[in-house]
Amino acid sequence: MPEIISLQEGTVYGPVRSRRFGASLGINLLPTTHKVCSSNCVYCQYGWTEQPKAGAEPLKRAARLLDEIAASFAHLATAGTDVDCITLAGNGEPTVHPELYEIIAGIRPLRDAAFPRARIGILSDATQLARPRVREALALLDERYLKFDAANEATWRTINQPFGQGSFESMLAAIKTVPEIWLQSLFLQGSFDNTDDAHVAEWVRVVGDIRPLGVQVYTTDRGTAAPGITEVPRAQLEAIAGRLTSMTGIPTEVFD
Repeated sequence: MPEIISLQEGTVYGPVRSRRFGASLGINLLPTTHKVCSSNCVYCQYGWTEQPKAGAEPLKRAARLLDEIAASFAHLATAGTDVDCITLAGNGEPTVHPELYEIIAGIRPLRDAAFPRARIGILSDATQLARPRVREALALLDERYLKFDAANEATWRTINQPFGQGSFESMLAAIKTVPEIWLQSLFLQGSFDNTDDAHVAEWVRVVGDIRPLGVQVYTTDRGTAAPGITEVPRAQLEAIAGRLTSMTGIPTEVFD
C-alpha cells in the first residue's frame, strides 16, 4: 500500500482524474496546514485527524474563499481546462465550515460563467446533516455524495471514528431527509474489515431503507491512516454490489 498523501495546498486544486467523477476540480474550504474533520476514518488518505497546533491556520471566511475560487476559475477557463465536475472535498469535512451555504451560493454563478457544463457536488461524511443550514446548503448542489461505510453504530465507530456526541441512528435519520443522494461505501480488509457476511447483509438492508439514487462501491487505492489495511478484490466488491442491486434494485458502480 502506498504512503498517505499530502494535504491540498490551496483552495482550488486539480482537475484530478477521478475514478468516479472524471476531470474533477477540487474545492478545499479548510486550512492547508492540518485536517479539519468530524471523523477520523482509519482509511483516510490524509492520515489521522489531529488537534491543530498553536498558531495553526484558521478557517478562511466565505468572501476570501470566493475571491480565490473566482481567480482560479478564470485562470483555468482562459487556459481551456476541461472540467467535468467541481467537488467540495479537500482537507477534511467541508460541511463543518460555518459559511457553507454562502460559499455554495457564491460558487454557482462562478461555475456558470467559467464551466457551465460542470456539475457541482460535495463529498461528505454525513455527520453534520442534522443541522438545517447544512441541509439547505446541500440543496443548492447538483450532486450530493455521502459516506456510508458502516451499517451499525459499532462498525461506524470502529472504522469512521466520528467525533462529537452524535449517534449512528441520528445520522441515519438525517440522511433520510436529504433527497437525491448518492452513497459512497468503502470496503476494506486486513486490520479492519467491514466485508463479513453479517455486516454486508445489514448494509444491504439499511441502504435499501435509505433508497439513494445509487451507491458507489470501492476500496482503498492510496495509503491509509491505520496500518495493515488491505484492498478488497474487485470480484468481492462486485459480489457486494450485485447483492445490493439484486435485493433492492438500487444501481451500483464498482471502483477498485
